[in-house]
Amino acid sequence: MSDFAFAGTHVIADVSEIDLATLTDEQLLLDGLLRGITRSGATLCGMQTKRFEPTGMTAIFLLSESHVSIHTYPEQRSLFFDAFTCGDHCMPETILTELLASLGECRHRADIVGRGDHTRAHLMPA
Repeated sequence: MSDFAFAGTHVIADVSEIDLATLTDEQLLLDGLLRGITRSGATLCGMQTKRFEPTGMTAIFLLSESHVSIHTYPEQRSLFFDAFTCGDHCMPETILTELLASLGECRHRADIVGRGDHTRAHLMPA
């Protein structure tokens, strides 16, 4: 018998109408995500970033519990966000909340999906 449930929470979001100076401030984005990861209860194992020419970046955070990623599209003033955590001791919604706080005024649409043995699935309030 395993001590770990086959369950997790997946948060995905499309974020748009972001101030361009904010969206291209890579340190601001990374700091917001790192603050969210810490506050969510997740354990950071590593991080990888990739910058694109002429603009844009992808950042992926490896967690003991799974992963977090963002993909920016400065030409559309938008980004994609993804966070998945296994088990039930982390709150991946907190990671998105902290990122949004870093971004300031913007629009977002988010979904929360229970995976595995979870039955939780709903939209996160805008």
